[in-house]
Amino acid sequence: MLNLKKHKKWALVCAGFIALNFIGIKTTCVRLPNGINIGKQAVLDLSMSYWKPDIVPKYPSGASLIPGDAWPFYATETTVYGRAIMVDATDDFGFAWRKDIGLTKRRDDPIQYDKIVSEAGELLEGIPDGILGVHIVMLELQKRPEYAGQRCRTRLIRW
Repeated sequence: MLNLKKHKKWALVCAGFIALNFIGIKTTCVRLPNGINIGKQAVLDLSMSYWKPDIVPKYPSGASLIPGDAWPFYATETTVYGRAIMVDATDDFGFAWRKDIGLTKRRDDPIQYDKIVSEAGELLEGIPDGILGVHIVMLELQKRPEYAGQRCRTRLIRW
């Protein structure tokens, strides 16, 4: 005979885990003035070696703006843009995001992409000159008092 109490407990544990994964937990991040956050894609990334997640630009909801790492990565008061690095280098793509327009991929709409980047303005104060990845940009901005100690929603597991 089935022990329904035991199964109900497991069902509640599973439901709680699934909810926690989609709701997310708070982890260290940088909240940019343009509305994008920079932080871990997930706490654990089962698709990566050592389960170590990428640092990515993401929406306040915790969803990633792009599927993986970005290098180079640029952030201004209104815009983030750069190159999304994929597992297969032939899949890499240039991207630009602005709150009023959303995500634009260079290969899908080169004219809109060029317009967004040309109107982006100066890099945020605290980002050193040079071609840097999103992880280095995050670390550099966290040294500044206005970005220190910030926390953002992050998925628990990515697979």
